[in-house]
This record gives sequence, C-alpha cells and structure tokens, in this order.
Amino acid sequence: MIKYYLHLLACILIISCANNNNHFSIHGSTDRVGDAILLKIDPSGNVMDTTNIKSGEFSFRKSIREEELFRIQFHDGSSFDILTKQGENIKIDFQKNDLSISGSSGSEKLMELDKELLKLLMFRDSITKELQGLSKSPNYNQVMLDYKEQFFEKLDAHKLFLKQFIENNKESKACLIALFQTYGRSSPVLTIDEDLEDFEKVLNNLKLNFPESNHIQLLDEQIKRFKPLSNGQKAPEFTLPDVNQKSVSLSDYRGKVVLIDFWASWCRPCRLESPKLVQLHNKYSNLDFDILSVSLDGTSRQKDAKQAWEEAIIQDNLTGWKHVSELKGWETILRELYNFNSIPYTVLVDKNGNIAGKNLRGEQLEIRIKKLINGGKK
Repeated sequence: MIKYYLHLLACILIISCANNNNHFSIHGSTDRVGDAILLKIDPSGNVMDTTNIKSGEFSFRKSIREEELFRIQFHDGSSFDILTKQGENIKIDFQKNDLSISGSSGSEKLMELDKELLKLLMFRDSITKELQGLSKSPNYNQVMLDYKEQFFEKLDAHKLFLKQFIENNKESKACLIALFQTYGRSSPVLTIDEDLEDFEKVLNNLKLNFPESNHIQLLDEQIKRFKPLSNGQKAPEFTLPDVNQKSVSLSDYRGKVVLIDFWASWCRPCRLESPKLVQLHNKYSNLDFDILSVSLDGTSRQKDAKQAWEEAIIQDNLTGWKHVSELKGWETILRELYNFNSIPYTVLVDKNGNIAGKNLRGEQLEIRIKKLINGGKK
C-alpha cells in the first residue's frame, strides 16, 4: 500500500511539473498606474488577462501550447510586445520610455527589431526637422528631393536587415513581426508587391513549425490577395482617353519598358518628381523605354480638372510622353485595379507586359530600367 501511494505521489509530481512547463510567467515593475492588460497578438486579438498594478508591480501566468506573441498594454495607452514560449520566467522593467526584458529569448529578438527601426525613424525625424527650417529657402524643392533620396537609401538598408532577420529566425514567430514592420501609419517596410518571396517563406515556416497558428490563414489570404500584382505577374490591362480624347491602352507599349506614373496636378509631391521623370525619359526614350502618366485629376474640389491637368503637363515639361485620365479623381477604376491608396505611385512594366517593380525611386529605379532594357542583364 505504501508503495502504491508513493507511486501515486510521484505521478502527481510529474504531472505538476509538466503542467508548470506549459506555462510562462511575467513579473514586471513600472511607473504606470491602473491595470496592465495582456493581449494575444493574432487575428482574434483576445484579452488574455487583466491585472492591477500594485506598488509599481504586476504579474501574469498563463499556459500556452507553442511560442506566442502578446502585447502588454497600460491605462495611459503605452504598450510593448513580447514573444514567449513554455517555461519562460520573464522579468520586465518599464519606466517612462525605458524598457528592459530578460528571461525571454523571443522578446529579445523583438527588441532587436525595435532598436533597428528606431534608427530609421530618428533619421527620418531629423531630416524632417531640418526641412522645416528650410521651408523658405529658394532651394527647398531640391533639398527635399535630396533628403528623400537619403531616407530611401536608409530604408533600403533596413529592408535588407529585415530580410536577413527573417532568414535567421525561421523557427520563430519573430519573423512575423519583422514581416509586418512599418515606419509610418500605413507604410510597411516589406510589401508583397516587392518582397513576395519573404512573405511566402514566412508562411511556409509557420506551416512547418506552428501548423495550428491562427496567423497562417491571415497571411495566406493576404498573399492570395496581393500576389496577382506582385513582380512577374501580368500588369492589368486598361484603356483610357488622353488629353485629346484618343484611346490609349497599356498593351500599346508591348515590346517596351514602360513606367506607369500615377499622379495629379494638385499633388505637390508628384510635381516634385516631375524633373526626374523628364530626365529618365530624355535618357532612355531611344532605348525602348517610355512613360505613361495616369492623372487622378477630377476631384470634387477642382473647378476645371481638365484645364488644371493640361496646364500642369506643360508647366512641368511633361509633353514628351502620353497622358491619360478618366478625370474622376480617386474614383478611377485603376485605383482598385492596381491597388494603391496614395500618389505619386509608379508601376514598372517590362517588355512582355509583366510587373517589374512598384514605387521604385532614384538610383534603384534607374538600375531596374537599365536591366530591363538590356533583357535582364546588368
């Protein structure tokens, strides 16, 4: 009988230890007051737990089946993300804007991502501040373009960092955070248009390592939605009237590399890009390259949209190539067809009518044009 009870006790202890390994625990200190809320980062966005902060301390203990992403949110609106797995005992110190996390390898990866993004954002903010001080300068437009080029160089470098991070963290959900990192409210660093391979890589890794994850369906749906407009896919055909009401079709440019330029006379950033378009056209128009500009003039605020459109073409010296428009502003059929929400926006199409790039700028755009003109060779 004694042996039986000893055996039973041993089983209970084993089960207890196993259950403990299914949990993660958080102990945090903070200068915040009120409640701390633990949210699960997945399509459901469920609140997992709420605890009251007492004497600057808070804690959570939850069971999970696999590595999971969570957000800890506070009454003042501040928050941060953690990536944890079974058996981790996480220590957090969150004072003002300073955050430290230990005991969680996944969360340390997220902090690495945040650190690199912060460098990009600080650079953006610094040049924005400098531009504000030069607003009355006669060279403001040129300086603005130069600063934009510098920022996009930094952005390209950060994009390479994220791609390498995803490659190095195939077995972690940290790659999801890298995949969807943004540098503005609606400005993703990586896009399905340009970075389809990375999106499919993350999806395949999720299926392999986390087959029951809710993220799989969401990511799969996004890829299916945007893949038709990714590089290598056929550019959607369209036919629109030019300034003389003659029909112009994208297929008219088959055999040429063509840059579809979405713009409008009322769009200042678009107008600032005009000199660069002229330079590109002058340099490559004799080498099977052309531009097709699509205007989003025709908004309700414009009294005479057609006149404004035609005047802008002349003022910006854009007469070397064709211009088309429905003069319906944002109601153009091409907005949905090409899935864009802001201008200037460009789509580069190769000689076979396939998409070869979106929103490329500066040196990156010119390098891609030269490569396409030369049949894929540098």
